[in-house]
Amino acid sequence: MRPILLPEPPTTPTGVPEIFEGGAYTVVRRAVVIGNGFPGSENQSIGLVRALGLAEKHILYRVTRPKGGINEWLHWLPVSLHKKLDYILRHIYLYSRLLLKTQNSKYIAPVPSENGGGVGLSSILEADVKKIVSMARETFEKDGPLLVVACGRDTISIASSIRHLASENVFVVQIKHPRSRLNRFDMVITPRHDYYPLTPEAQEQVPRFLHRWITPREPPDDHVVLTTGSLHQIDYAALRNAASTWHDEFAALPKPLLIVNIGWPTRNCRYGADLAKQLTASLLSVIASCGSVRISFSHRTPGKVSKIIVKELGDNPKVYIGNGQEPNPYMGHLAWGDAFVVTADSVSLISEACSTGKPVYVIGANHCKWRIADFHKSLRERGMVRPLTGSEDMAESWSYPPLNDTAEAANRVRQALAARGWSVRP
Repeated sequence: MRPILLPEPPTTPTGVPEIFEGGAYTVVRRAVVIGNGFPGSENQSIGLVRALGLAEKHILYRVTRPKGGINEWLHWLPVSLHKKLDYILRHIYLYSRLLLKTQNSKYIAPVPSENGGGVGLSSILEADVKKIVSMARETFEKDGPLLVVACGRDTISIASSIRHLASENVFVVQIKHPRSRLNRFDMVITPRHDYYPLTPEAQEQVPRFLHRWITPREPPDDHVVLTTGSLHQIDYAALRNAASTWHDEFAALPKPLLIVNIGWPTRNCRYGADLAKQLTASLLSVIASCGSVRISFSHRTPGKVSKIIVKELGDNPKVYIGNGQEPNPYMGHLAWGDAFVVTADSVSLISEACSTGKPVYVIGANHCKWRIADFHKSLRERGMVRPLTGSEDMAESWSYPPLNDTAEAANRVRQALAARGWSVRP
């Protein structure tokens, strides 16, 4: 009997079909992002997904906290504990209403809702672990593995549960240091200053009993990726598209164009009117060497900071101060700006500015401590940022290799998937 010969895989310009490459079960074509409702955190997850080519193939779930009332006092509690507390509070509330109604037949006005939800803490919008696990399992044979990317403290339990329940069907990436049990995730991506042991300065700023819990004493395992700054969505393609989109707005502005991004005080980088006065004095000193200056505030910038800057610079013909209205020109600023001044509080704003390879001047780094101080030190050592002193000539440019954390993290994800026999294909 003649042997049966199987046909050779057909060759095409794009390669062989997936069935000959190991099967459709090994190709990651979709992602789930677990967000916490904060743009800074969700931007990191979406940035990684975008760098992997899955920007158009992801679903966003959220773990958000309610705002207002007692929630502002309990923001440090885990969401799961919030839910248990909510269960108790709702039953106490309902019981008290029932008791009052039996004593007084008058109408009892309902308690106003929070975050568009119900009473108290019941307005928490939490990603459904069982739903995501079921989707990963039931669609595995048809759509292949599921990439899960989460960022932020409130997403840790969700992401780790998904991996525990569907480890054969998912690859779970947790962004930002989860602090304990890193083996709960397939990969952890965290800034270097968030991982390594505390510097001598930080040891003086952090209570001793917290030292062991805050950072590990051992080097990271292979599945821990250390970045310099935050992940984001800024890359060459994004800047090129933004340059085209904002051409009419910025192309005719006198050069050099100086972009000033002002954040808000944080726990590890506190400042107030003093920094605003320092910033305005420095800008007034360098403005002669600028063609144009555009200043943007965060929606969380304190009024005492913005008022000083508007008062001192609002009438200068070279200065434009944004009013916060849409469309947001942030991407146009990154694409068309010749140099940047950024307040020291925001790791995200500084990381995105450094991804352009253009001059970045930081103001207020002396107000920062602990991890943020380490972050600034690492950027200065790499020649990516300089302090704003007021003596700069903005017409003199300088450059450095752009900060490329997101692309490098995406490559590490691809390598880890390949070790598992999987690949990413948009």
